Amino acid sequence: METPPGERAGIMAASMEIAFIGFGEAAQAFARGWRAAGLAGPPSVAAYDLLLDADPAAAATKRAECDALAVRAARDARDAVTGADLVFSAVTAEQALAAARSALPALRPGQCYCDINSVAPFRKVEAAGLVEQRGAQYVDVAVMDPVLPKLHRTPLLLSGASLARVAPQFEALGMQFEIVSERVGDASTLKMIRSVAIKGFESVTMECVAAAVKLGIDRRVLPSVGSTLFRHPDIDSLANHVSERVTVHGKRRAAEMREVAATLEHIGLPAFMAQATAAHQQWVTDLGVRAAFPGEVPKDARAIARALLSRLNDQKVE
Repeated sequence: METPPGERAGIMAASMEIAFIGFGEAAQAFARGWRAAGLAGPPSVAAYDLLLDADPAAAATKRAECDALAVRAARDARDAVTGADLVFSAVTAEQALAAARSALPALRPGQCYCDINSVAPFRKVEAAGLVEQRGAQYVDVAVMDPVLPKLHRTPLLLSGASLARVAPQFEALGMQFEIVSERVGDASTLKMIRSVAIKGFESVTMECVAAAVKLGIDRRVLPSVGSTLFRHPDIDSLANHVSERVTVHGKRRAAEMREVAATLEHIGLPAFMAQATAAHQQWVTDLGVRAAFPGEVPKDARAIARALLSRLNDQKVE
């Protein structure tokens, strides 16, 4: 009797070994989703993160995060990827190439290196060249939504020459993905250009709310913006969402927007909006708005605006 497709997927998932280079929000979300779905399943999930070699407190926190998800904290990138079927590179944008180089000595033919980092497509092409020299297969992965709350079901775009091999593995792990092409960089190109609008809108909205709150006109301005420009019936909810995202993830998003600017410049276009968005999100991060909230940042654009204005005032006093 033929094994049912769902059972075959479960068997494949259970036999897979997976490695993460970088074990931050995205990697942990995938691992948590697999565990919750009973898919991983993989008898061996290993991760290496630079924080494992940081100061004792940071290293202890990262080890605890690994332990909570039954993930083996590896000694280094080579230790993590040795023998893995799938290697997920999930680091900050500026570390993407360094992460690929750190794994090279352990990469072997038959392994798939899945680069989920938000970087310019030409950087993915460069990383692919390194990985493929070792005989491993490179997959350009673009993460198209926040990983919370969708976890491993977050929509992904894939491009590269290795998709016939990796697609069944992703399916077995319950991943939600769409194949773009067989050319590395195509998935990332879609994300980078999309980010001009998505991240730019976040920064424009947050800047508008901060100014409106400072002047005491937010109750007039936001409904006008919603009804006139976006026809959005709940502009407050939208402002709350984007302000929280910038406050919590501004540093990472600024790095991504610098990659977006590099992408535009690489194709011969000026990157005015991308550069301005990167500057704004980096400014919010450097201003320390996140630190104004001891716990979770509230999904409250006005509270965030007040915190931003307070930090800005404190900075002027200093």
